Amino acid sequence: MSMFPRCLCVAAVWSAFLLANPLAAQPRKAKPFTVSGTVVDTRGKPLEGVTVWLNADFVYGRASTTTGADGRYAMGALIKATYRAKAWITAKYAGGTVCQRLAMPTPTDYNSFTVSSGAVRNFRWQLTGKIGFTDSYFGASISIWGFNGELRDAARAVEFTLTPTGPLLDGSLGAVIVKEAALDYPSSDDGLYDLPLGTYKLKAILIGRDGSRTRLNLKALGPAPYQSEIDLVWRTESRCGFGFDSGVQPFAVQLARAR
Repeated sequence: MSMFPRCLCVAAVWSAFLLANPLAAQPRKAKPFTVSGTVVDTRGKPLEGVTVWLNADFVYGRASTTTGADGRYAMGALIKATYRAKAWITAKYAGGTVCQRLAMPTPTDYNSFTVSSGAVRNFRWQLTGKIGFTDSYFGASISIWGFNGELRDAARAVEFTLTPTGPLLDGSLGAVIVKEAALDYPSSDDGLYDLPLGTYKLKAILIGRDGSRTRLNLKALGPAPYQSEIDLVWRTESRCGFGFDSGVQPFAVQLARAR
């Protein structure tokens, strides 16, 4: 069974924001066949220029718009159908541009809904956390690639240490992350999930089934040599909605016993 880090409680985070921002908590009466809402950043401030999509479930087509300076959006004259709402923010990352999906207040908000009586769907930029009732996350991931079978069989987990080398995607300060990737079968699930997007230095230690700790060398896929510590920078996916919701591809790392 795969090991997934504990995700943030979206509802609790959103409730804290509403308490600190009472105007945002005031409901707006929805008009029939419209969808509207508010989009805020990780600090609860309005986000301008965010793309919001409405995808119809059984009818081809998509409605889209962007938020104004107050972080609000509205779409009207919608057909009678069920929809799913998504929102995306583009931000600068590692010399490029990344497109990251935004969170919603409760897991049920990710489900389909009707617009006959109008609907409200709000969004918040969130660097980590589970997406609805799925096994997907807003955070980035690391996958262990082609790990030596003998070492793998003798170990319980790999402990990774991520030390920030710059701010996180939203400009906030990151913290040192120490997490274990359980070496359970299938091996394709080995890795870490839901990491706040930023740039890091990455180190690894092999934890034996007897509790022993062995330093590992590591490298990204490719011809680079193994090292005791490497730069962790994810490859971006700048197109919204056509890749991973984190906006980046999983970082594939290879491991070997340090000599």
